[in-house]
Amino acid sequence: MFDKILEILRSTVEWQSLGYNALTITFLATLITTSLGGWGYIRQARAVWKKKSGESVSVTLFSYFGAFFLAFLVYGIATRRIAVAFNGLLGFFHVPILWGLWKFKGFSRAEKVLFWMFLGMIPAMAFLPRKDLMLMVFMFGTLIPVAKQPYEMWQAKSAGVMDIGFVAVFLFSTFFWTIYAFAVRDWVMEIVNPIALVIVLAIAALWFKYSRKEIPRVSLR
Repeated sequence: MFDKILEILRSTVEWQSLGYNALTITFLATLITTSLGGWGYIRQARAVWKKKSGESVSVTLFSYFGAFFLAFLVYGIATRRIAVAFNGLLGFFHVPILWGLWKFKGFSRAEKVLFWMFLGMIPAMAFLPRKDLMLMVFMFGTLIPVAKQPYEMWQAKSAGVMDIGFVAVFLFSTFFWTIYAFAVRDWVMEIVNPIALVIVLAIAALWFKYSRKEIPRVSLR
């Protein structure tokens, strides 16, 4: 069993390129970024369950990204990329958030349909050819659910239970992948990530705007 695992590790892109080079440095940075991402998702899950609310938290955002990361996990395994597969594990961190949103906020009919449609990305990535093309389509698709989050906050005029720790990690992660995109000259990521970065900045700005209004003022009398 151990020999089989070692054989798989030796076949990965990261193992074969191990050394003082851009790929190894990027791999280590990805591990750090993914770990921070897990911490951010845990904070968001705690916020939903502690306050027993899903106010201003987009069901569409977490439905899409949960499925997207799991499809990313499948892609990483198929292409023997440890960093990609490790990043895809973030999909499992969406489960308690979505469960909390289902329990305390509820899914609209459209959100239920989209939830099951998004899950289709996982078997599609597993069984269909041209995984690189599917990944490109799925990455472009992330822009719509990301944009849904600031819209929901703006519509409710409230930060709700959006956790600032999650927002901060989301911002840092998007910023990292934007730099990475231009470093490796990936044209898809060069388009998607800067747009996503602007949207996440809008999420952060709305959080601070509405949070200030929601802080109760203490009377000095």
